[in-house]
Amino acid sequence: MKKDPPSEQLHPIISLFTQGQLQQALSKATQMLERFPHSVVLYNITGACNAGLMQFDAAINSYKQAIKIKPDYAEAYYNMSVALNDKGDLEAAIESYKRALKIKPAYAQAYNNMGNIQKDKGDLEAAIESYKKAIKIKPDYADAHNNMGIALNHKGDLDAAISSYKQALKIKPDYAQACNNMGNTLKEKGDLNAAISSYKRALKIKPAYAQAYNNMGNIQKDKGDLEAAIESYKKAIKIKPDYADAHNNMGIALNHKGDLDAAISSYKQALKIKPDYAQAFSNMGNILKEKGDLKAAINSYKQALKIKPDWAEVYSDLGGVLLLLNQTEQALVSYEKAISLKKDLNAAISGLGMALLKKGEHSEGLDKLRQSEGSILFNIKSGLSIK
Repeated sequence: MKKDPPSEQLHPIISLFTQGQLQQALSKATQMLERFPHSVVLYNITGACNAGLMQFDAAINSYKQAIKIKPDYAEAYYNMSVALNDKGDLEAAIESYKRALKIKPAYAQAYNNMGNIQKDKGDLEAAIESYKKAIKIKPDYADAHNNMGIALNHKGDLDAAISSYKQALKIKPDYAQACNNMGNTLKEKGDLNAAISSYKRALKIKPAYAQAYNNMGNIQKDKGDLEAAIESYKKAIKIKPDYADAHNNMGIALNHKGDLDAAISSYKQALKIKPDYAQAFSNMGNILKEKGDLKAAINSYKQALKIKPDWAEVYSDLGGVLLLLNQTEQALVSYEKAISLKKDLNAAISGLGMALLKKGEHSEGLDKLRQSEGSILFNIKSGLSIK
């Protein structure tokens, strides 16, 4: 009995799959399995269809059936790893890649993908080792060189990361992502002009690269070229209207420019897209404070802290607004919380000192002010005289 269907019967199913008609391909493959219940090809196809439909458990079961029929089916282990990764079961995905590699030791793509999971888990040494093995098998593997660069960057080895990106681009000159990643590393090194050049190269290759526009805007903002930054963010948002980070960064640039209302609108748009965007709530709180809308600022800071409860700087900012509203006891609690999270946060130490002084605890307040690096500035602003 033939295990797999004839190619002329498989072709229509494969055609449906390649055209993205996954549900139809899955239905036909499932029906055909009734006639060919031992077909590893059909199980592999149903696995791929289910994975594409984000039905990961069903996909994994299909791959397991294929492996049960053909235990040395490296590709089924590989595909199952992808489904396990997409499902979020990273350890099982790594184990499945290892099984694929045991069967097929020269499986460069499996090493590369396993490296990506190890990198995402923060196991950078293991990731770099996996990428090295992928590159040893396939020296012209541009993706592995690029991913190696990302891992080396996370590790802090910036020069080695740049070398990896350059190698990726030597193999694949139109590799926009490698240009973008190299721009990020060059920025981290402080070579801002070279970083901008790298982003521009990425955009020349891929004009609709929203992330490259956003990253370039960040450097232009840091350099003080706010108009250029705003233009870059606009282009990023035009390409990807739901790009929450670009809306948030646009808000920062508009704030620096002094257009506070437009900045708030940008933060609101970021939060409409991403309601749990703590940074946008914090940034909006800062502007509302600057505008004098202190109650709204408090609400914004509290929203940020609801999302990110261990954010010391926001507790400190909240304390400052509470103090302005003469809510001294609440301000003290907020400053103390900030310091408990970050003992050397000078703004919180100074703020705590001011709150203690306002409460009448002069000795403790002055002691805190002396502890903070910004104590002289606080004294000048407050008109205090310290003997």
